[in-house]
Amino acid sequence: MGIASIPKRITKAFESSIKRFPLTAIVSLALTITLISIIELKKEPPLLTQRLAMIFALSIPITLSAKLAWERKKEKNLLLYYLASIILIIGYFFIYLKDINYISTSRFVGTNFIFYLVFLFVPYLIKRENFEMYSIKILSSFFITAIYTAVLFAGLSAILFTIDKLLGIRIEPELYAETWIVCVFIFAVNYFLSLVPKFEDKFSKEVFPRAFNILLNYIVIPLLSAYTIILYIYFFKILITQNWPKGLVSHLVLWYSFITILVVFFTTPIKEDIKIAYYFTKIITKIILPLIIMMFVSMGIRINAYGVTEPRYYVIIAGIWVFCVFLYWNFSKIKFNTLIPLSFAITIFISLFTPISSFNISKYSQTKRFENILVKNNMLIEGKIQKNPNISQNDKAKISSILYYFQDRQSFDKLKYLPKNFNMTQMKEVFGFEAEGSYIPRNISFYFRAPFNTPIDIKGYDYFISSNTYNLGTENPNISSVRFEYDKSKNILHAYLDKKEIFSLNLAEKVKPLYEKYKASAMKEELPVSELTIIEENENIKIKIILNNISGMLEDDETIRIDGSEFYIMYSLK
Repeated sequence: MGIASIPKRITKAFESSIKRFPLTAIVSLALTITLISIIELKKEPPLLTQRLAMIFALSIPITLSAKLAWERKKEKNLLLYYLASIILIIGYFFIYLKDINYISTSRFVGTNFIFYLVFLFVPYLIKRENFEMYSIKILSSFFITAIYTAVLFAGLSAILFTIDKLLGIRIEPELYAETWIVCVFIFAVNYFLSLVPKFEDKFSKEVFPRAFNILLNYIVIPLLSAYTIILYIYFFKILITQNWPKGLVSHLVLWYSFITILVVFFTTPIKEDIKIAYYFTKIITKIILPLIIMMFVSMGIRINAYGVTEPRYYVIIAGIWVFCVFLYWNFSKIKFNTLIPLSFAITIFISLFTPISSFNISKYSQTKRFENILVKNNMLIEGKIQKNPNISQNDKAKISSILYYFQDRQSFDKLKYLPKNFNMTQMKEVFGFEAEGSYIPRNISFYFRAPFNTPIDIKGYDYFISSNTYNLGTENPNISSVRFEYDKSKNILHAYLDKKEIFSLNLAEKVKPLYEKYKASAMKEELPVSELTIIEENENIKIKIILNNISGMLEDDETIRIDGSEFYIMYSLK
């Protein structure tokens, strides 16, 4: 088939996907428009826009799952399936996306995983055969789409670059990001959906891809076998020395287990025909179990010392899932591999939305640690915290790490015994000592911004400029002949009149008092406009600067570095 037929094939693929998955195409288009509007805004978008982008992204797998579920049932009431998915999307938006924080973001990512898994297994739930071959088809379609999308984006980027450099037509950097978004959420989504098999399509092991066969049996399986031997050598070393590593075992074993599950899953159709696949799956599903137990012991040591946090919870619950998968493969006489993604989706749901979710268990664990440390040091009397500056440095560090854990999740109100409206600047007042840093990262970054849609008072000034530290001085068409420049290396704003400097301001020195005042929550602080206003005057100029937003960090020498800022300048010449 010639090159001339490619546009026709792509057009046909788009028509097929839009006709089959119309609602998915609509939400994908909505996501594209929303993301491009965020880029064009060139500053932090409003909360509502961020929430809309997230819910449109989540709507893609939800609407896909609804359509495939309808195709499986062969019922006429498709609108009921779409209506149910729309109700689910709206409900999620108002219940779980009220705000964007650690918990809502974690749930958003996890829910996407759940519905992409549903999209994968719903056509084959539960006893339908050749689910592995269907999954290989989906995987190969994904990789084909990824390659086409990468080539398309590279070609379009080359065209934009050529227009910019050869024709002298300025191409803004944002256009490259917008092009990528269009390639992914318009081209890639629709092209991939055109490759999704229909419910009536049949698969058999006779069409198992030869390249995939070679990859699994002659590359991946030997590598996993060697890795298994290394892990067992390491396992015996630990048993002999009784020196357990700090969390390393958990990650090594967990990712190895996930990859092994994928290999065993994909080799299922051909394992009876290929000896290396047969013996590998027969042996690996048994000898991996002690390694997973070793992972549990390692995590138990960590949890005993530092309590449960969300990452440790995820390792434990994922470990339980992989352990159960291998037990199922060992002891079940009839194996339905559709249960693998189904059970994984249920595991993710448990970890995010149930009373035993990662958030609830972690907060309970850290609260108990906090309470035990206070009781141990006689700092808890009649339910109130008592100062004790003489406790050990180790316990000071543990208390500090627990407090920073709750601060990062904006949930001091969930930590029992703390006074109302507590923040980290009150450590000495409440506990009798400052926060210790050996168990916590130093909070050196900051981001301050003014409230959205705040009126700007320009009374008493003749000129107004809206600019930023990125391009100030490159384009500065103001009628007063005053030219402003920003020296990024020194964080200094300069003003020139007829090549003579009439004003300079060290922006870092003006921001440092704000950092010192708000550093406990410096990554997410919305400040009043009055706090972000700088007013200066000399014999040449009267100037007022309002920082719309500003970000940066505290260097090791205690100086402030400005990474970027958007601001308004109002001034009058004398």
